[in-house]
Amino acid sequence: MILNKKLLTERGYLTFNLKELDEELYNEFKKTYTKEFLNKRIKIFRFDTSIDISNGDVSPEELFTTQFKVKYEGDTYIREDDFPIRDIKGKTHGKIEELKKLQNYINELDTPPNFDNIGQEWYYGPLRVIDNYGNITEPAETLQKLYIDVIKNLYKDDIVTIEDYLPHTTRRQNSSIVEGTDVTMYIKNNYIASHADGIDGNRLCVLLMYLNDDWENGYGGEIIVNDEVTVPPLFGNIVILDFTENNIEHEVLKVLNESFERYAIIKFFYK
Repeated sequence: MILNKKLLTERGYLTFNLKELDEELYNEFKKTYTKEFLNKRIKIFRFDTSIDISNGDVSPEELFTTQFKVKYEGDTYIREDDFPIRDIKGKTHGKIEELKKLQNYINELDTPPNFDNIGQEWYYGPLRVIDNYGNITEPAETLQKLYIDVIKNLYKDDIVTIEDYLPHTTRRQNSSIVEGTDVTMYIKNNYIASHADGIDGNRLCVLLMYLNDDWENGYGGEIIVNDEVTVPPLFGNIVILDFTENNIEHEVLKVLNESFERYAIIKFFYK
């Protein structure tokens, strides 16, 4: 049985390919979630970096927004044990071309992030749920089927806020099962260091599904779960991490291939 709640809560994760569960739905994703569609969703660059301020300090907002057409938000710290280094946990909004320029600039800095033993660098943007006419978009409708069949099925006994798990049917609907989904993109040098996400007591789980049919060994971008399973970014591969009884460590390996774009959808589900 693919959707095994007992195994999920005992082990802390499930991984499988959607094609094994529902080939028809898998084919719907293949038709709808093209690389062109996914690329247009990307609006934000999330990164951790460090800058040498021995020749004078400067605010990250001034540093990034004067050189690139982006909006910056984030947190910054001066290392107490290694001054003059400023560590930055940042997020920038803008067109993907400008975001990539900013990534190249950050990658050329001489001081990689090492604060908290955590680092990350990746892109994302929200999935559009409703179109200009008030109808649910085709990609959102396809995704909605996945969430209902998988998450609502697995966690039916844990759900408290029922309206968050309803299908999206009207424009005026404030919440639905598909709201809050992000499309993520990792290109060369993007990664997330090992971490755990189960810090919110209301979280049930997170679901990630890869949307690449061009990945090959050596490209990087695999997710490693609990130091025991490596899931390659192949189309339809799904990873679910349970937070009701677990807080599994996981990481995304650095993308190594120059032309590879690793796409996935991700959503955190709450009680």
